[in-house]
Amino acid sequence: MTSERPALKTSMTGRGVYPASQARWLLHPLRRLIMSPRRICSRLALKPADRVLEIGPGPGWFSPQIARLIPEGTLVLFDIQREMLVLAAQRFIAAGVTNYQLVEGDAKRLPFESNSFDAVLLVTVLGEVGDPGRTLREIRRVLRAGGRVVITEQLGDPDHVRRKTLRALASDAGLRITRLEGSFLQYTATLGIA
Repeated sequence: MTSERPALKTSMTGRGVYPASQARWLLHPLRRLIMSPRRICSRLALKPADRVLEIGPGPGWFSPQIARLIPEGTLVLFDIQREMLVLAAQRFIAAGVTNYQLVEGDAKRLPFESNSFDAVLLVTVLGEVGDPGRTLREIRRVLRAGGRVVITEQLGDPDHVRRKTLRALASDAGLRITRLEGSFLQYTATLGIA
């Protein structure tokens, strides 16, 4: 069996993995108006000692906020691009955050033990991974009983996953949507083990 790495976008508007060379746009302060770290992270309903997996964190737009919410826990950033993890680490250092780990890899094959995370976050990432169904099955495998998966999608993203598609993919992976919030332009789905 051959494994294919998801393709990098050739521009900000193309399909595929968002390139690290354009990461500065993901950190633009105006992004807070549409992707507030406080609002998105509050949907994770974190406890202080939770172990959290953030898949496709890019340069860490949400990451310092998550880490602050779990002072006794650990945030694991998992990205296919080492360059993005380096950028995220720089943000952690600047914020004085130390409760994190950086892991490079492909979301279709998560290198973690089963039942090892309390929460998993993906923000406009699921459509970029190459095989969303397989990725959700891997997420289900690493999710602890009672854990939650928070997926945010935004209309206009070339890799946007529609609610109906997410519902079917989640069901096939042994997950179910327990909460859906947001608007037509942007939604957040919270999933649990079915």
